[in-house]
Amino acid sequence: MTTDLISNSDGYDEPTNSPNRVTTDQARGRLKDTLFSALESGENTLIDAPTSLGKSHRVATTRWRDYPEITGGKQVIHIHQTKKARKDAVKKSRNEPGVDCRVLRGRSDSCPVAAGDYDEEFTAPLGLAPSKWFDWMCNVRNNTFLKAHKKLDQHLDLPCGEYCDGVTQWWNIEYDEDEPEYDVLHTTANFAHVDELIEGANVIFDERPEYGFAFDTTEREQFQDATTNLLCHRSDETRAMVDLKYAVIRDKPELQAELREYFEDEVTEEWLFRREETHRLAPAIGRAILDSEEICAGRYHGKDGRVEVVMAGQDGEIRHVQHTPDLSKARCVIGLDAFPSETRWRINTVDDLEPVEVLSPAERKWWRRNERGLVVKQIGDATRSYTRDWKGAGESRAKAIIQKVRGLHGEAFQSCISPGSIEPDVQQMMAEAGIEEPKMMHYGEQKSRNDFEEECTGLLIGCIDPGDENILDLLVLCDMVAERVVMRTKAGNEKRKPGRVFSGPDANVAAELLASVRENNLAQAVGRYARSPDDANSGATVYVWSDAIPRMLVDEKIETGYRSTTEKREQFVEVLNKNLSGCTARTISEETGSDKSYVINWLDEMEQQDRVTKSKGTGYQGADEWRWSGGDFEMFVMFDS
Repeated sequence: MTTDLISNSDGYDEPTNSPNRVTTDQARGRLKDTLFSALESGENTLIDAPTSLGKSHRVATTRWRDYPEITGGKQVIHIHQTKKARKDAVKKSRNEPGVDCRVLRGRSDSCPVAAGDYDEEFTAPLGLAPSKWFDWMCNVRNNTFLKAHKKLDQHLDLPCGEYCDGVTQWWNIEYDEDEPEYDVLHTTANFAHVDELIEGANVIFDERPEYGFAFDTTEREQFQDATTNLLCHRSDETRAMVDLKYAVIRDKPELQAELREYFEDEVTEEWLFRREETHRLAPAIGRAILDSEEICAGRYHGKDGRVEVVMAGQDGEIRHVQHTPDLSKARCVIGLDAFPSETRWRINTVDDLEPVEVLSPAERKWWRRNERGLVVKQIGDATRSYTRDWKGAGESRAKAIIQKVRGLHGEAFQSCISPGSIEPDVQQMMAEAGIEEPKMMHYGEQKSRNDFEEECTGLLIGCIDPGDENILDLLVLCDMVAERVVMRTKAGNEKRKPGRVFSGPDANVAAELLASVRENNLAQAVGRYARSPDDANSGATVYVWSDAIPRMLVDEKIETGYRSTTEKREQFVEVLNKNLSGCTARTISEETGSDKSYVINWLDEMEQQDRVTKSKGTGYQGADEWRWSGGDFEMFVMFDS
């Protein structure tokens, strides 16, 4: 297919009598029926429904108190993954006549001291600014905000005091009422750890939560130092984290019994707020490690209540700590997702989530293309994972792709989503392609975002990858076994086999965990476009430069060819750029010493790639004149499908 045909090949309407046809009203009706049925049954359910169908809107705008036969007369709690998503849902609730909602806000939203308003006036313990002290105590040491606020108030006499909004917001939240006083309670994910809030409630997660600790170096050291400090605090001998590893891996029952005594009691509030490295979960982490067993890949998995630990046997490093809230006392748990990973939902909520599809795959595709007007085109066959940085020729080819899409769609192309590691480079490439104010987003921040809903053309550059080690950590967390497939080079070195495949009894789960990052982020990114299916003018074409995009989302596959410039062709471009009003093939030939027929063939090729424009017969003695419009000439790309 030529470039011109590609740029005008957006008509994908199927016949109106297609068996897969489903209107937006019909699809939303099915969503409502599915949600109401799950709530009425009180069964834990994972609802698979496409992006932009209105999942969040349905929960936020329903007068749930009018449906006690559906909710069991119990509270509906709507849990969001970001403050912005919560804010948007609250706005929907408050704009809906008759809907009464309540909101539980995080510390930086409810407490001016935690928000940093007094960082210049006060100094907290450890020499930290008050907001940083709250971050350290709550995020890193895992203390509750209420306890941390009380402790800091005793130290500083905080201006917000005991009547701080962060404290008093709980006073209007009723736990045990026979009949709810409001239709929906909006919170973010951390509030699911409040047992009194969850008990008996209908808990609806707007997106998949993540209750595993994101381990950067600081947090990993905090866990290990806290465990060592607890041992030093409670034992007469010098004990450390390394003793836990030794007791488990070397199977030393006597040492295990001795160490277990030091982790039996929970830590006191006094110890939690000492200057030494501490952590509220230290006793549970210690018990989990002592109860751990080797699962696979030299990793050990242990569990203590709601705390689970994955430890590397080789060096005793804590690889993963999972602290999923206890949702067993909820009336039911409902998950809403457009591309759910059942394994990761079960890790982060409850084990018995029953998956239910609102639309079949064929119906989803019909609805997306014909009701939303969203067309997706996959560019090339490579995965292009740029989690940390560019690889190979990726950077120069990405630049060529951006210039190509800009040439095809002109001013209509303004937005791009990419890995965060290369986002600044991509933004610069878009600027160099003539886009004055590029609209950017990176994978991991795109969920619940509506920034691109009015964009009619978009581009997704590459994907992100969780890495084998993180996948194996999650497998061990599920007591499952798989291993990465490797190959040997000619030099005898071990190398990851291309294709990112796994082997072993649970290889399919490993593939699902990989997809939960790569494919899911791409699918969610595509879903940022054409988000108003009620609008007859809604529509967008999104190009995806990665083969990790789910097959069900691909409407057209575009083959690519990349060519780097030669010194001679760089000279052609220099001549064109020097003669901005236009120049003939003869001029280029004479100034570069090249054969005229070769120049003409090159100009024709560049015209097909939208890199030059031709003014027919306007030159000397009726010759065609050419103008360069293709930007930099380091590399160009050809599309063919």
